[in-house]
Amino acid sequence: MSFEFGVFHEFPRYAGVTDAEAFTQSFAQVDAAERWGLDVIWIAELHFLPERSVASAPLLIASAIASQTRRIKIGIAVQVLPLCHPLRLAEEVARLDHISHGRLVFGVGRSGFPHTYEAYGISYGESRERFAEVLEILKRCWSEERFSFEGKFHRFHNITIVPRPLQKPYPPLRIAATSADTYGQSVPWACLSSLPSASVRSKNWGPA
Repeated sequence: MSFEFGVFHEFPRYAGVTDAEAFTQSFAQVDAAERWGLDVIWIAELHFLPERSVASAPLLIASAIASQTRRIKIGIAVQVLPLCHPLRLAEEVARLDHISHGRLVFGVGRSGFPHTYEAYGISYGESRERFAEVLEILKRCWSEERFSFEGKFHRFHNITIVPRPLQKPYPPLRIAATSADTYGQSVPWACLSSLPSASVRSKNWGPA
């Protein structure tokens, strides 16, 4: 069995640090991770926590990382699917896969912060159903030339997205799981049970 060594990064914003300084410091650490030969950098998604993080848009951060690095893989840990419009997200992820030249690993989850859902006007009680629906739409966007979908929250007819992901049929998917029922639903996808600041993950994760 082989392993990957990587860093989980929240793009932290400490007391007395400006937003600009937080980004500068974090991108410098990303550069160091590339130089030191780490395998992957994982980017969090955190909203409305000014005392903790500026990582409210992980795909934008990942795009910047892709432009300033050449080797290190770029993981999203995790995109909160129930808060996203699935078609817009499918396009943005596919575009990032091209910008990174196929270095993207796409982690998804529901988040454990109900206050974020409240701020977005979405019921946290719907998060499980919304997560499953968005994930299905994403996979169909990326793997089918055209598709239609009728769900509880989203309805689309005869849709095709541009661009399509560089990795086929789509970037590696990782599903965050912190409860027994989520673990069960995540199979056969690989799970991100938790990501410490210095993470070690097996390269033998199966494809989604």
